[in-house]
Amino acid sequence: MSFADPSTGARVAIVTGGTHGIGRAVCLALAGAEMWVAACGRDKSLLRTLETESIHGYPCDVRDGDRVRETVAAVAAARGRIDVLVNAAGVSMPEPLSLEAVDTALWQRIIETNLTGTFNFCRAVLPHMRRRGTGLIVNILSTAAFRSNPGNGPYTVSKYGARALSECLAEETKGSGIKVTSVSPGPVNSDIWTHKKRPPAAEERARMLKPEDIAEIVLFLYTRPGYVHIENVTVVPLFPQSP
Repeated sequence: MSFADPSTGARVAIVTGGTHGIGRAVCLALAGAEMWVAACGRDKSLLRTLETESIHGYPCDVRDGDRVRETVAAVAAARGRIDVLVNAAGVSMPEPLSLEAVDTALWQRIIETNLTGTFNFCRAVLPHMRRRGTGLIVNILSTAAFRSNPGNGPYTVSKYGARALSECLAEETKGSGIKVTSVSPGPVNSDIWTHKKRPPAAEERARMLKPEDIAEIVLFLYTRPGYVHIENVTVVPLFPQSP
């Protein structure tokens, strides 16, 4: 499968959270389909390990609105187009905490990364897509965007908010040629678990989804005909999880 425009060459994608988990898998999948990929992440050394002829690292903290605008402008200047944005940057709770036990720093870190970071990139990319009259924005959410669980308040709020953001943008871009959709996975076996105070056991992680599963869904969304708009894809492991 090749995503190329005969008039301008490879299609261009921006992927946030590109150095880890779902974001990294999406970068590799899009590059494998001959797209030009701007991988965004905070760790310059990890970005360098990802770089190839098709994947180009852009150091960027999604929480920094000015830096996000500079990054998007740099990609547009380098390639003349932005076809796809995948917002995959995200953080989760280090351990279950009641809302009254959550300190302000943790609350802000999760909300600013998962919700504000998604907003920052959507806002920066949309003018470029509107000028061309086409584009796809995929926001990686979570099943937590549809179901609240005790002890997971900040993460749940951030994902509910990102879901509302996706739905608002989908309404605001109707008729523009831009599609805004989301993917809401259940547990994914990525390094998001490594910072947990009590990480899940290896056998439990083995039953989770793989980052590559989500990357394949992103490719599927991009290859749908122009008249097909899939609002959200919810995907969960077939096998039951341990409590």
